[in-house]
Amino acid sequence: MKNFKVFLFAITAVLAVVGLNSCNKSDEVSDSGTTKTTIANYATIVTAFASDFDDELTSTDESDLKSASLTRCFTLTVDKNADGAFYPRVWTVDYLDGTCTLFSGNTKKGKIHVSLSNFWKNEGSLKTVTFEDYYFNSNKMTGVKTILNTGLNENGNLTFAKTIADASLTYPDGTFISWECRKQSELIGGGSTFLFADDVYSVTGTGSGVNLDGKKYTLTIISPLIYKNGYFYPISGSIEIASDGAEKQTIDYGNGDCDNLATQTVGDVTTEIKL
Repeated sequence: MKNFKVFLFAITAVLAVVGLNSCNKSDEVSDSGTTKTTIANYATIVTAFASDFDDELTSTDESDLKSASLTRCFTLTVDKNADGAFYPRVWTVDYLDGTCTLFSGNTKKGKIHVSLSNFWKNEGSLKTVTFEDYYFNSNKMTGVKTILNTGLNENGNLTFAKTIADASLTYPDGTFISWECRKQSELIGGGSTFLFADDVYSVTGTGSGVNLDGKKYTLTIISPLIYKNGYFYPISGSIEIASDGAEKQTIDYGNGDCDNLATQTVGDVTTEIKL
């Protein structure tokens, strides 16, 4: 089975990340009165691990593994099974020369290791993703991501259970924010085609961690996040962030426009922000 949609998903991997250098940040003040954790830090940790990056670079045919030509700065190594079977599938993305500059101007370096138990559309298929000395824009990412195909729901749409465990994003100054979550994802558009470009996902779930101020926080998707392939950010949906010693914050991604605008609410104050 060919045409496993490699090219467009690789582009989506570039677009999916909320900018690690986001501006218009809302401050959360620590006990010492200094500003550390911002709304952008929360958005970054969530989307950095939510996006599939190059862990989606796989196919049912070896000849389709050509995504290295897109950026010309990484190698893709696929392990061969001794018995000649195609699955389980194990591969590694290794960035060349230490750093890869994406079309967006963001950079990444290090390795991503992926294992896939079966064709991703088959119920029960399990994907596991780990990172080795992996950096995105000089920020080190660690953690384990799993994606389990949980079959068709009552609407006839594919569903996935996604988990992030033992995850953290460490900045160059040594500060870090940790993250773990459990989410449910439903393929609500494009499931009947072989093109990733028309895929639309609805995502719900919760997560938690420790922020840059050393405070525990929780994040809840209060309105399903709608992800449309080919765009930087969710096109709609909202999340609520609650952390120790700070007011609740809400990010609302709007009502379907494909742009980089959202609204941020802290207490009774709502402002428009650029992501």
